[in-house]
Amino acid sequence: MSDEHKPFPQTLSGQILLSTDSFDWDVFKLQFFDDWQTEIPADPVEDNLIFQLGEITVTLSLIKKNVPEAIETAENNYLWINAADAIKEHKAHITLGIIGADNPLQRHILFTMAAASIMHQENAIGLYQYPVTRKAADYIEAAMSLKQDNFPVTIWVFAGFYKGDLGKICCYTYGLEQFGKEEVEILDSDADMIMLYQFIYQIIGYLIAQNGTLNDGESIGFSKERAYDVTHSPGAALQGTTVKIKF
Repeated sequence: MSDEHKPFPQTLSGQILLSTDSFDWDVFKLQFFDDWQTEIPADPVEDNLIFQLGEITVTLSLIKKNVPEAIETAENNYLWINAADAIKEHKAHITLGIIGADNPLQRHILFTMAAASIMHQENAIGLYQYPVTRKAADYIEAAMSLKQDNFPVTIWVFAGFYKGDLGKICCYTYGLEQFGKEEVEILDSDADMIMLYQFIYQIIGYLIAQNGTLNDGESIGFSKERAYDVTHSPGAALQGTTVKIKF
């Protein structure tokens, strides 16, 4: 099968924003071993570190420039107050890439492990992956759930919220396609944002952790009392077809 017809993207990347233009590679290697009991079998060359874990390649590069896109999308992180102010002063970034992991779960797990260990360093501000930058401390806290064999879906898939034409809350996901799933939208919900946030991440967890499916015309619920209709149609906030859940 040619690369253009493979169902999942074969790379995953992101940028860790730094408040200075330096990075301690030795501290990172020690931190990675301390966090995950895995030794990095390589040494940095100039501002780059490339190593193999099995058949997977991990690449890290220190780039002494800021990431304008991270500043432009700072307001998308509704859980990080004053994110734009914290982000705008960054001086450099680490570009982290995972190459060659065919399984999307494997790809995301290894990316999260490396990103969390990088962000333990004092000059790490956060991680930018379109369309959001996540605060370093928040990312690390979520990533550590891997040690309990839990998937940190809140840092793998972004959930965006906005008010629709009816003045009610709408929600969409960004990142489910990386797991071979269609993105999900909830339009004009009567629920408040907290309820909607909890519900959308229940759905995301079901799709990723249980490899669930949401078929057109079916319903989904997490209790016997409530079930919600599922349809497929052109996206409202996203391009292409999305899954709509009436919540």
